Amino acid sequence: MKLEELSAEADKLPEDERASLAARLLHGLQKPHYTVSDEEVMSRVREADENPEVMITFDQLVSGLRYRAS
Repeated sequence: MKLEELSAEADKLPEDERASLAARLLHGLQKPHYTVSDEEVMSRVREADENPEVMITFDQLVSGLRYRAS
C-alpha cells in the first residue's frame, strides 16, 4: 500500500484511533540523539510568555521539519 493510500485510510478513522495510530508510529521511530532538560523547557516557556513573537505556527513547524528531512 502506498503512503497516500495509507494516509487516506487513516483519515477515515475516528480522531482517537488516529491519535493512537500516530502514537504507535512515533514510538516506532529511532530515539533522538539529543535530550532536552526540564530546565530548558521551562526557560523556553518563560521566553514565550515574555515575548510571544518567538512562537511559530504549526504550519511553520511542519515546513521546517520537512525542510530538515530533505
